[in-house]
Amino acid sequence: MNAILALILRGLLLVLTYVFVGWIGYTILKDLRSLFARQSEPVASTIFLRSSINQDPIEMDFSKPEIILGRDPDCEFTIPDETISLRHCKLSYHHKQWWANDLNSTNGTFLNQDLIESAVILTNGDVLRLGNVSIIVQINQ
Repeated sequence: MNAILALILRGLLLVLTYVFVGWIGYTILKDLRSLFARQSEPVASTIFLRSSINQDPIEMDFSKPEIILGRDPDCEFTIPDETISLRHCKLSYHHKQWWANDLNSTNGTFLNQDLIESAVILTNGDVLRLGNVSIIVQINQ
């Protein structure tokens, strides 16, 4: 009887050991996945956009990696002006820099008086012109 009880206890101890080792492995794997997920997310430097429409100032700052500018209320930076397309311009943060790209707008997007034909790098103090509206860009590094 004692031999059978000892065998059962040994088997139970073996099962509990495997469960414990599996739990440790699962916890380590979960921590590694969350660590790599955080590292792959781009951490955007803050960008501050300032404009005025009909003497009303519009000022917003963003720290997310993508910003859509346009007339559509769903845009992150909404500009209520008829010379601006619904989704006019996209600002995106990658390669540790802010980039501006026109979204095939009707009136085009200009950076410091030059028409944007492909993605261009933004610097602190640049002026974006969308339709008849000028937007001053300030970037915090």
